[in-house]
Amino acid sequence: MSRDAGGKVFETDLPKRKVGVLTPLPVIDNGAYEFYRLVKDRIMLVMIPVGLSEFSSRDVERVFAPIDSYLDKLMDRRVDIVVQSGVPLPALIGVQAHDRLIAYIAGYTRRPATSSILGVVEAAKHLGIARLALANKWSDQMNRTLGEFFARQHIAVAGVASKVLAPSEFQKMSGDDNIQLAYELGRQALIDLPDADGLYIGGGAWLSQPVAEALEEEFGKPVITNVAAMIRNVMTHLGCWAPIPGHGRLLGSD
Repeated sequence: MSRDAGGKVFETDLPKRKVGVLTPLPVIDNGAYEFYRLVKDRIMLVMIPVGLSEFSSRDVERVFAPIDSYLDKLMDRRVDIVVQSGVPLPALIGVQAHDRLIAYIAGYTRRPATSSILGVVEAAKHLGIARLALANKWSDQMNRTLGEFFARQHIAVAGVASKVLAPSEFQKMSGDDNIQLAYELGRQALIDLPDADGLYIGGGAWLSQPVAEALEEEFGKPVITNVAAMIRNVMTHLGCWAPIPGHGRLLGSD
């Protein structure tokens, strides 16, 4: 039986912090798996799938129509921070609409609020990346909008290696197939864009962190993934960031 110095039973078995996550896809698997594989410090994800079915601004509006209901459910679970997870959503609605959404979440919950894209941009800034290569499953228009988020921190997009897939397509991919696709696109981006000084592998629906670690070793350049950026961003907001060695430059740095 676990007992702390004050005599509370099970105190050390409870999560120290809870992270509320609005995740885009109807099935939650790889993102949660990668998070818990990397984070051991009694941090719990409290996840609500919003059920994005297609990459369109209309579908983003549909899934966020009941935003208050989502936030009420997260607050019922006493989360410490709320994350709008998934880069395609802000890439579809644009910078200003994204900023309004994050501000609304923070105001409604009176908790810190952030997003996947904010974490990724902060990660690139932290790593000193000035020209960033992209590897993802998104359209040209989505990648152009994504570039606007990086531009706010004076980070240029050097180019993109992409295989455009609908959510319904990549949700059906096996773990072996999606990790291989992440590796192939990431490697292609680093080969085709030698002037890039870093890579962002976009998307949380595939297993990307092992790929990032392999590509960093192969090319000697920093590689950012959604899960690593989210971990660093969230834990920094919560005041509990500590390096996680052995899992790439971003997670291993102070």
